[in-house]
Amino acid sequence: METRTYTIKTRSGLHCGIGQGISDIDLPTAKESVSGYPFIPGTSLKGVLRDHLDDQSDIFTTAFGQGSSDRIDFAAALSFTDARLICLPVKSYFGTFAYLTSPYALNLLKKILQENGMLNLPDLPNFPVMATTDSYHASIPENSALRISENLTNKLLLEDLDLLVDDAGSNLADSWADVIAQLICGNDDEGQRLFKAHFAIADDNVLAFLCETALPVATHTRIGENGVVEVGALWFEEFVPPEAIFVGTIYSENSKNKNNRNLTATELIDFISNSSINCQIGGNATTGRGLISIIFNQ
Repeated sequence: METRTYTIKTRSGLHCGIGQGISDIDLPTAKESVSGYPFIPGTSLKGVLRDHLDDQSDIFTTAFGQGSSDRIDFAAALSFTDARLICLPVKSYFGTFAYLTSPYALNLLKKILQENGMLNLPDLPNFPVMATTDSYHASIPENSALRISENLTNKLLLEDLDLLVDDAGSNLADSWADVIAQLICGNDDEGQRLFKAHFAIADDNVLAFLCETALPVATHTRIGENGVVEVGALWFEEFVPPEAIFVGTIYSENSKNKNNRNLTATELIDFISNSSINCQIGGNATTGRGLISIIFNQ
């Protein structure tokens, strides 16, 4: 079996729906039941890539499987994990916005990268427990654009949160910023510099709170035949903002196509991951939502 990491960066608001909500938000975006972090289902991603790459060649049908409405001829050789959240863009009162992550998200990323052979990774930050301090802590790189000037250099203001900057963790923040910037920017030095300047690590509770309260919500209404708003036709839709970063893994097995047993797992995974892909996923495609960039990491 071959594996390959893929990284997703949202280029517009993303809504992977889960049906009707039971709170004030009628259409919430998909979130993990345990952590509350948004995610992109692997089944959705596989369907999007199948449609994007559709050429009905032998290697294509072997990679994605083939069947009809009443039978399956052979199973797909490729499997996709869910894309898990690594960085959430959060409004900052200095530096415009932050690519915010947490020790939980970094631990997830670390395990995924180690599974794919990347072993020399930084340690995870260890923030003080809230019970022993009056504020949650955060770490930012040394040359961060998020740092407040003048006499408040130890503060980080994200949304409505006032976080204490842990200067002892700046080296770890620099190291993790290097890792993630390489995943999403490749050899783009300018892109890497801008990402690192806006990168921040905060306590797990902070990111979980912002995933619950800081995702954008769009208001929609329905217009009747005469151009008048219909009574009661108002609903709210939650989405993941642009610049969010997700990571996942593709698994590949040797061909299961009985007509072509010669295709190897490496050939099949190379078929879809030889270059980055720009595509659309989730709902509201005709309104420009769900545009993403998929970067395959060798």
